[in-house]
Amino acid sequence: MPKINFYQTLDVTPEKYLQACSDTELYELDLLLDRELRIRKNKSPKPPKRKKLKP
Repeated sequence: MPKINFYQTLDVTPEKYLQACSDTELYELDLLLDRELRIRKNKSPKPPKRKKLKP
């Protein structure tokens, strides 16, 4: 039985992906990214509060 090897290279950059999206897809992506960023922001450790120096 002959053996067939098939290799394909797909070059999709974030910029190319966004350019190929419809307006609806961009809106959905915006909603997903906004949600994910809010989740990550809440999980990240908060920087320590700075103490105010007395004059």
